[in-house]
Amino acid sequence: MLWFRNLQIYRLNPDHGMTADSVRACLEKKPFVPCGSMDLASAGWTAPAKHAPDELIYARQDAVLVQLKTETKLLPGIVVRQEAEERIRHIEEEEARKVGRKEAKEIRERVAEELLPRAFTKQGAQRAIIDLQQNLVLVESASASRAENLLADLREALGSLPTRLLQTSTTPQTAMTIWLEQEAPDDFTLDADCELRFPGDDGAVARFTRQDLNADEVRKHLESGKLVTRMGMSWNERISFQLTEKLEIKRLAMLDVLQDDLKNADADSQEALFDGSFALTIGELRQFIPALIEALGGELPA
Repeated sequence: MLWFRNLQIYRLNPDHGMTADSVRACLEKKPFVPCGSMDLASAGWTAPAKHAPDELIYARQDAVLVQLKTETKLLPGIVVRQEAEERIRHIEEEEARKVGRKEAKEIRERVAEELLPRAFTKQGAQRAIIDLQQNLVLVESASASRAENLLADLREALGSLPTRLLQTSTTPQTAMTIWLEQEAPDDFTLDADCELRFPGDDGAVARFTRQDLNADEVRKHLESGKLVTRMGMSWNERISFQLTEKLEIKRLAMLDVLQDDLKNADADSQEALFDGSFALTIGELRQFIPALIEALGGELPA
């Protein structure tokens, strides 16, 4: 089943000129290739749908699903250091001399080169949806830096990817603070989790989990001047999520109604199940994201 747990949202320039076929053609030139013996890392595009292993994109409903696969060599610094120190000790004992700083550095570099081909590797995969209808790029990531890494690889493969972070008239921090003080916007409900922080880099932080957000304890933090930086919410009784001050969507989950919709879908094969979950994901996000933008006062123009 396809469902994104965390989202970083980017606005795609309407004049991008991309099509599903053009994305496919570009990614086919940058497929994933495992690390060579002397490579520290490797990244490339791989099939996002297991039932279609030869397809580097999965395109439906004017939306393109892509998947970046990465492989990284695991060569702990302590292993290199211990082996290098042993060699340095051996040289100093055998030749009765002190190994200088430059030579020690060269020994460490040589040890790393020798150990690299035998290092273990760690693989990972990260997905993104290029929504050509809504002109959005939705990257599956809990961290902005990791999302930017995927965008960099995608930009390199496509030659150009005119994107920018989504910006709204009201900042999420201001909006969430108002919602906590007053009430949530239409179709949105506040859950029982939030984080409040006093302005400033060293501002005090208060975190609440499974807490009635109307409680006096929470109100006192608002009255002291703290602002909401993270809030658990639900939308339209279909999706639960956490919104952050940076307009990140975290812990995105289906509520019972949406799960029932998926269970009731006619899916008699892996392909049909993937088709159904992709259609459900796209359909829900195309309603949820505009509703969230509207709740935040609308999108600022570029």
